[in-house]
Amino acid sequence: MPRATRIFRQAGGAPKRRRPSPFHWNSLWMLTAAVTLGISLAAVLAVTKIVYSHANQTINQSIEQSNAQVDSNVASSIDQYIHEMVSISDSVANLLNEFPAAELNRRLFVFLREDIETIAVFDRNGTPLVATDNRAMRSDISVTQQSWFTGASTSGRRYLISQPHVQRLYRGEYPWVITLSRSVSWVQNGSKYYGIMIVDMNFSRIKYLCSRDLESGGYIYITDQMGDVVYHPKQQMIYAGVLPKDIPSEENLSEGSSVVDGGGGKLAVCVRTLSNAAWRVVGVTSMNGLATYDGGPDTYVEVAILLLAAAILAGSLFISRQMVQPLHNLMTLMGRVSKGEETAPAPVTGIYEAGRLGDSFNRMVTRIRQLMVQVRTEQEQLHRSELKTLNAQINPHFLYNTLDSVVWLAQSGDEKHVVQMVLALSKYFRLSLSGAKDFITAGEELQQVENYLIIQKMRFGDSFTYQITCEDEVRSAQTPKIVLQPIVENAIVHGVGTLSEGGKILIEAHRSGRELEFSVRDNGCGIKPDVLAHILERNPSSRSGIGLKNVHQRIKLACGQEYGLQVESELDEGTVVRVRLPLRYDAPQKGGAE
Repeated sequence: MPRATRIFRQAGGAPKRRRPSPFHWNSLWMLTAAVTLGISLAAVLAVTKIVYSHANQTINQSIEQSNAQVDSNVASSIDQYIHEMVSISDSVANLLNEFPAAELNRRLFVFLREDIETIAVFDRNGTPLVATDNRAMRSDISVTQQSWFTGASTSGRRYLISQPHVQRLYRGEYPWVITLSRSVSWVQNGSKYYGIMIVDMNFSRIKYLCSRDLESGGYIYITDQMGDVVYHPKQQMIYAGVLPKDIPSEENLSEGSSVVDGGGGKLAVCVRTLSNAAWRVVGVTSMNGLATYDGGPDTYVEVAILLLAAAILAGSLFISRQMVQPLHNLMTLMGRVSKGEETAPAPVTGIYEAGRLGDSFNRMVTRIRQLMVQVRTEQEQLHRSELKTLNAQINPHFLYNTLDSVVWLAQSGDEKHVVQMVLALSKYFRLSLSGAKDFITAGEELQQVENYLIIQKMRFGDSFTYQITCEDEVRSAQTPKIVLQPIVENAIVHGVGTLSEGGKILIEAHRSGRELEFSVRDNGCGIKPDVLAHILERNPSSRSGIGLKNVHQRIKLACGQEYGLQVESELDEGTVVRVRLPLRYDAPQKGGAE
């Protein structure tokens, strides 16, 4: 008789036993829940205290470092701004020796900006000689009595920077400015003249530069060498004679970063002295971070929590040992599988739930391994497709531009250059399409880009010259096809192509450690910083052709994520694009990196 039938008959002949309630105080369910709750509570209390203390310290350090960096950046910005104003005054001073006052008045408008209120030159008697416009001066103002006038006349310094003040020189105008004043001299018609020049800077510019937010509600203010406040977010309170309590005392303002006592606790103070003005830029931030415990938990509570946690842990281990041991074995096996190790199948005997988990785990591992093989195959196919797609974008682009040039030359009747351009084009595509190879040697790549430059020289005439150099050691090294031509195209279109003459393009190939490095250098107009920061992420425009993003992506797909392009540029100086590739002399398998 089957076992199930025997059990049924035995049960039917005896009184039914009451099923134990799972909520009984000593049931496994309740014991496990109580132990888990106790362990969790003890762990949370202990970990909370540790993490809280560590996070508080870490956040305060981060706030201090971050705000010090912001303060340094603001100081550098203000220094640069004042340097610009000094440069403008130098330019005006030089023009005094070249042009008479009437002519100079018409030329000063080129120096005007939104943040410059006035540029003017006065003689020793306060008579205006040169000004940026024809505004009428107030008759009740004595120029020679102005602090900026007397200071520049007597200080002997190259220039003076005034405190913020209301400039009252012109009728109906009361701008809030900072004045840069300096003594100037010039020679005209054999006579030497002396005077005072002023450049009134709109105070809103300084305010804007200081308005960068600091961490934890911090702020930036400026003092002069006497300790007087030049700028503060609560400027109106200061002018009203109410000094905010959160301004550190002067003896605490040492150069660099420090932590001082403030009215409401610790303050992180960063001080930077400007090189172009006798000012100090001060960043102040509260060091509260996270709210800290004053005295910390009572010692007895800590001891009780630790003892309770130890007791609960021991009881939980004793009760659950037999129940969870198969699960621990399964966890160990899962950990080995997650690391990619080959393991024996999980056992399906023992506790019923553990056996079923082992069986499900075995089926899951088998399926995962099948899917991994499938995904790997699909990724390799996708990788090859992406690389071929990016490669295919380049030749049509160049072909269209070149054929346009051929048409233009043919319409102009220049048969000689038409023949030369077509021959160069044929050589270019002979290298591009030969054998349908994805990789060629560095020498072939340089020969290919030289064919491209021959064509472009015909288009742009003598507006630029080029030079190509290559170390013999790397001439036979392998490189993806057509990595230099889009870079050289950008150098022509956006760099030397904007010059009427004197453009230079230098192309080099050399070894750098274990890498092959190409560099394309031009002396064009350079790239704006905001464009340079994202130039390898920008999609190409109609003028820029395929663009650097395409080349960067192709190199990463073909050679690995650690390789690609690096772009350096200075406005009005030029641009350098470096191509970093692995140095190897055998071509990798077609369609992907080794």
